[in-house]
Amino acid sequence: MRAYLVIRTGKEEAKMLKRFLFILMVLFLSCPFLFAEISEDNLTLVGYLKNETSVRIKGLNNDLSKFKNILELSGEYVINKDFSFFGKVKYWYDAMYGWRDKYDEGQHYMGHIQRTDWLRDCYLDYTHAPWFLRLGKQQVAWGQADGVQVLDRVNPVDLTEYWLQDFVDIRIPLWMANINYSPKLNSNLQLLIIPDFEASTGAPAAAPFAFRSAKLFDNKQKALGIGLDTVFPGKQFNNSTFGLEWKDCIGDLQYTLNYLYGYYNIARTLAYRATYAVRSFKRWQMYGSSFNKTFTESGLFQGITLRGDFAYYNDEPTYFGTDGSSAGFKRWDNVLWLIGIDKYVATNWLASFQFSQYILQDAKPGGFRATTGEPYKPLNSITSGPMDQVDNIFSLKISTDFLHERLKPEILWVFSDDNQGRLSPKLTYEIDNNLWLTMGVHYFYGHEQDSYGQFRDQSQFYTHLKYTF
Repeated sequence: MRAYLVIRTGKEEAKMLKRFLFILMVLFLSCPFLFAEISEDNLTLVGYLKNETSVRIKGLNNDLSKFKNILELSGEYVINKDFSFFGKVKYWYDAMYGWRDKYDEGQHYMGHIQRTDWLRDCYLDYTHAPWFLRLGKQQVAWGQADGVQVLDRVNPVDLTEYWLQDFVDIRIPLWMANINYSPKLNSNLQLLIIPDFEASTGAPAAAPFAFRSAKLFDNKQKALGIGLDTVFPGKQFNNSTFGLEWKDCIGDLQYTLNYLYGYYNIARTLAYRATYAVRSFKRWQMYGSSFNKTFTESGLFQGITLRGDFAYYNDEPTYFGTDGSSAGFKRWDNVLWLIGIDKYVATNWLASFQFSQYILQDAKPGGFRATTGEPYKPLNSITSGPMDQVDNIFSLKISTDFLHERLKPEILWVFSDDNQGRLSPKLTYEIDNNLWLTMGVHYFYGHEQDSYGQFRDQSQFYTHLKYTF
């Protein structure tokens, strides 16, 4: 499976200053419009209150693993026919970390929102055909894959709850200039200039969804009595990330060509010093493409949507070593591709199937562990377990609705050829126009060396109660 390892650091002063200056720039650019009359016609405010509760089901011990309360507010202000401003703020508090002593070490990071993460979106839009400009803090989603990051690599990700959240909550928004030009109908050229940098994040060792690799590293730190020094990219403009996407149609076939250049948003350990470990970020490039086609003509394929993503990762930092212990990393050229098939059956039953492969450049990095003579293998960076050179990943989702779309059952099964995966059935019911109740299960299985198998003790029953306004 795709692997992500996350590090948090206390060196935030320069990053905070950069964001503050960027906010000032956005406000300066939009200040001529801020004194326009605000009315119900040009200002829209929405939000929601939500409770998320999870209980571990292993052994039926009723072990609470989440009691998270969320408030989100968003607003759009239409300044005139060319300009609009959008902002979204989010705050949450997970009371479980104050109730369970065994999670005390993770309470500071996991118990409440961190730093300026409460500001989810903050951008100014300019639209004047054929141009569209979005300036500010935002997300950019590339590709056609559902729940798998193939081309969707512009924003880093927050995996403190693994991949269980919606992608709009998993992506970490970045400050950027998003410049779009449409030279003809149904086409678009997008240029991304991203001076901001954020590392992908994950749960600390004392949290339900802490990665196996994070736990192993935490144990090593405590045993050796060492700290961690993470070296972030410098603040020069030439350290920015740049992205380019061309989108067009050939008949009813939509396709994209994608390119991304910048720093890999997951740090890699360089060396161990006497009192600390050193980690830094490396440059990489992504070349890719996607397509989407719905067959509307009568025949065998009528009603089928075929979609796919392809990505070539140039200089992707890839760990190698033996199970549970990294010996370093190599910058390999790896490939991840996916094909998906969607089909509505019996009017409102949607079946969606995906197959993807993550292909490493090499299966044998070379070298042996000096103490045991064990040969090195590529390592999954979220488990520190050995990886196959070709990893086959499947997913199947079936969903429908009843009672005039008020009752929505869904089941998702994600699995690989290593006999590991996740089975997630859920049921969502609209109690009234603004109140939704969701109940479901996340069941993990596999070996602890595997991406899903590492959480086999964290299988859970959960409920979500959401009120929108």
